Amino acid sequence: MTDKPKSEHLELITLKDTLVSFSRLFANTVRYHHWHQCLEILYVEEGFGVTIVDNRHYTMRPGRLFFFPPFTLHKVMVDAQAEALYRRTIIHLDHHAASKALRDFPQTRQRLQKLAQRGGEAWVVDVADCHSHIDYLFSCYSKRANNHPLNSENVASLLISLFAMLPGDDNGASGNSQSLASQVMFWLDEHYNQKFTLDTLAAELGKSRSYISRKFHAESGEKIHEHLNTLRLRKACENLLHSEDSVRDIGTKVGFSDVTYFISAFKKGIGETPLQYRKNHVGLCRVNDSKSAKVALPVI
Repeated sequence: MTDKPKSEHLELITLKDTLVSFSRLFANTVRYHHWHQCLEILYVEEGFGVTIVDNRHYTMRPGRLFFFPPFTLHKVMVDAQAEALYRRTIIHLDHHAASKALRDFPQTRQRLQKLAQRGGEAWVVDVADCHSHIDYLFSCYSKRANNHPLNSENVASLLISLFAMLPGDDNGASGNSQSLASQVMFWLDEHYNQKFTLDTLAAELGKSRSYISRKFHAESGEKIHEHLNTLRLRKACENLLHSEDSVRDIGTKVGFSDVTYFISAFKKGIGETPLQYRKNHVGLCRVNDSKSAKVALPVI
């Protein structure tokens, strides 16, 4: 059996030598849960659908802005009838370098650090009332980025301008955490490292196996085992980057009972074996952790 093409692998964007990347276009939706190692900003310009993040469902509509912290699982599902009209801006940002560039702007810097806090909550906000200004801002900087890589000063000015148009941190949109898919995701978050059976989940939620499977697929666009596999792989990535445990121990820790299957699933989902992933990414992760420790110091 051949591996999936690279486009179907979980996206692990590290940006390498660039501070920021822009993508402004009509695009197909990403129909699988994924995450990035950098801050992602998603702005919906046209189209409707659902975004699943932090195990909550958010309506996706024009003028809605999403901030996804590093390593936050999220998924975008556009209504089938609106896929041809779906237009969005996606910005992937090296938040460590951006924070350093904002040392003379403490309020903007503090807000960026909060939005990019690893393990923090995603922030969703409606800014349709200033769409023309945001559209113009993104257009200007994406054109610059197409000609020359944006430097730290460009990124700092972009963030200062963008944040000036946003409401306070407490005014974000609330997601729906009452859907059955959300209940399943929360349960899996707590039990991903244990042997999974649909019978156990069904008993916990007081629903039938068939109802849970059917409803979860309808609400999330994927099967329960697919989501559980993605969740386990993300946990495995974090363990590979932040511990010296063996591949076998990490596989067991995140819920894989067989190390051979764990390696195969990791290669299929990530595009690298666990050892290759650790070798290729742990150095960058340590650099970023060092940067994070430095930029977390208060500005004097």
